[in-house]
Amino acid sequence: MNILHRKWFYMIADGLVAVVAYCCATVLRFAGPIPEFYQQGIPVTVVVAAGTLIVGGLLCGTYNSIWTYMGFDEMFRQAGATAVSGLVLFLVKAFGAVEVSGSIIVIYCCLAFLFATAIRGLSRFHRWWDAKLQIRRGASQPAVIVGAGNAASVVIRRFQDGPLEGLYPVAVVDDAPEKIGRTVSGVRVAAPISQVDKVCEKYGAKQIVIAIPTATEEQLNRIYQDCAKAKLPIRLFQSQVDIENYFRGDRRALKDVSIEDLLFRDSVKPDMTAVFALLKGKCVMVTGGAGSIGSEICRQVLAHGCGHLVIFDIHENGLFALNEELKETYPADLYSLCVGSVRDMERLDEVMRQYRPEIVLHAAAHKHVPMMELNPMEAIKNNVFGTKNVLDCCAADGVQRFLLISTDKAVNPTNIMGATKRMAELLVQSMNGKGGCEMAAVRFGNVLGSNGSVVPTFRKQIEAGGPVTVTDKEMRRYFMTIPEAVSLVLTAGTLAKGGEIFVLDMGKPIKIYDLACNMIRLAGFEPEVDIPIEIIGLRPGEKMFEEIALDSESVDKTSREKIFVLRSSPDAGSLDWASLAAELLELEHTGQQRQATRVVFRTIQQFT
Repeated sequence: MNILHRKWFYMIADGLVAVVAYCCATVLRFAGPIPEFYQQGIPVTVVVAAGTLIVGGLLCGTYNSIWTYMGFDEMFRQAGATAVSGLVLFLVKAFGAVEVSGSIIVIYCCLAFLFATAIRGLSRFHRWWDAKLQIRRGASQPAVIVGAGNAASVVIRRFQDGPLEGLYPVAVVDDAPEKIGRTVSGVRVAAPISQVDKVCEKYGAKQIVIAIPTATEEQLNRIYQDCAKAKLPIRLFQSQVDIENYFRGDRRALKDVSIEDLLFRDSVKPDMTAVFALLKGKCVMVTGGAGSIGSEICRQVLAHGCGHLVIFDIHENGLFALNEELKETYPADLYSLCVGSVRDMERLDEVMRQYRPEIVLHAAAHKHVPMMELNPMEAIKNNVFGTKNVLDCCAADGVQRFLLISTDKAVNPTNIMGATKRMAELLVQSMNGKGGCEMAAVRFGNVLGSNGSVVPTFRKQIEAGGPVTVTDKEMRRYFMTIPEAVSLVLTAGTLAKGGEIFVLDMGKPIKIYDLACNMIRLAGFEPEVDIPIEIIGLRPGEKMFEEIALDSESVDKTSREKIFVLRSSPDAGSLDWASLAAELLELEHTGQQRQATRVVFRTIQQFT
């Protein structure tokens, strides 16, 4: 039934409801034979009642409501329509056009409201009944809801109206003592969250739904650990569907718990107002723009109103994939795709002269520690010489601000990747101010889900049935989500005055072993039972613990919460880059990679 047919159906139904309600009201009023003088006026008053009820419905918008999802708003609208009809009947009585009893009008209004809402409630009743049938047929699975607040009430009602993604609620758990034993939308609050595994067993639940959208990551992690004991799939209720995922077609109200949801701290969400002001109308260039961090920088730069975006990367497949995503949202003339390497000074200079970027975000780097241990000269070429090339072009081509994407592995480095990133930081501090360019760096920890990081590696190992390989049970790392890391980069851009290294308060470091266990449980398995975990020992260049600051660096607060700036005590400007570059270039040509590595570490120690 289309919308027009549905409107006509309800209008005709309201006319019939008015006739029946008025006749019933008259019979109830006299509780016996109806006086003849009243009978004469019934045809007129019935027509008036029917017409005014329909007009009232049009005025109050009852014919535009979707009654399958009827609630208080729809009920109030129908009450208003009935009140309009009753008011007109009272006016008819007042002017004495026909004989009408005030008590009949009152009874009529009550009956008309009840009959009209009952007819409209049939569609909702049909959804409720269909949901019950699906449960009886076994098409829906019983679920325990975690949380007894507003979100839980919404989830339960949606479950009851029609199985939400194949689930229906059987019990609720909550830590508030005053709620235990009571009901939420008809479902009993059975126990505290710590006993969720017992509640699941008692009620035969097949899934758990966490309906506490206000929970912090720390609280969510604790809740997850309790729920994991039940060894059942765990879902999260999204009170607000992510807009980006919504337009990609993912409009589910429930989502699987992700490892990002289980960080041991609250996500940092800085105020991005200053970022809008910084980027508005500016031309921004992102090197390594097709990588995990670089591509997210591109997304956020475009979302925050840049004038034009230049995406520079040697990885043409990555640029193609990023373009396929961006063109769905942004016009083609808002960004440019440039294939090139930061090692190629001529190509860099060509691109910068063509587009004249005012801000450069340098994310191009070799980042994998074991791979760079095997190929140290390649790390030096890309991370050191490549950074120097970008800095030289920025100074020569009028760039106003440069930001280096650095890493916590640059602190007291024990591997060539960290050492080359520390060299890049020293170059930024040494060259700051050249050509009027403000140069700074942003240092953060591991990024969850980036290409080649531990999360996708663990995921592949779990999908293969294990074992999941962990270097050491006590190894710890700081972790951030990609959006967090990029928000820090862009926020640092608004704070930079030149020569700074910015860091984020990343909370407590996470044990890699715990991360592996959580990921195994998220996949529906039990660590060391279904999926083995193998301890393989430290790889070349790896450290047990990462740091975020050198002993020689002071950590100062900034105007932004949880964002800090590091200030070095030595004079970074005294770095003799010319002599160092000549020595490294000579070693490159002779192929003495080990000696090149020693030169890099010796230089770092000199300025630390």
